Amino acid sequence: MNEAEIGKIAESAFRDRFRGIDVVAVNVKPDPDPLDGDPTVWVNIVYDGDVEQLTGDGMMDVQIEVMSRLQSGPAEDPRFPVVEFIARSDIGRRDPATV
Repeated sequence: MNEAEIGKIAESAFRDRFRGIDVVAVNVKPDPDPLDGDPTVWVNIVYDGDVEQLTGDGMMDVQIEVMSRLQSGPAEDPRFPVVEFIARSDIGRRDPATV
């Protein structure tokens, strides 16, 4: 599975759980040097809202959906996704596509 496909899965999962909160960007980056040796991929979801709008259950649901979809074929793609949720207000003037 490529990075664009992972990003679409993450965006869809976020939109399903947090209706009414806009997704600004979804950035997917392979971890070039995982500490434990296992391949990982970072999935940063930048959203336009307040941190307080997200719930722990919803964030966990997004992580689980991305993980289960990505790891449905571990022989083809063994990477483990690490999903981060970043409020647009927390990035200042930085470009959301670079977070």
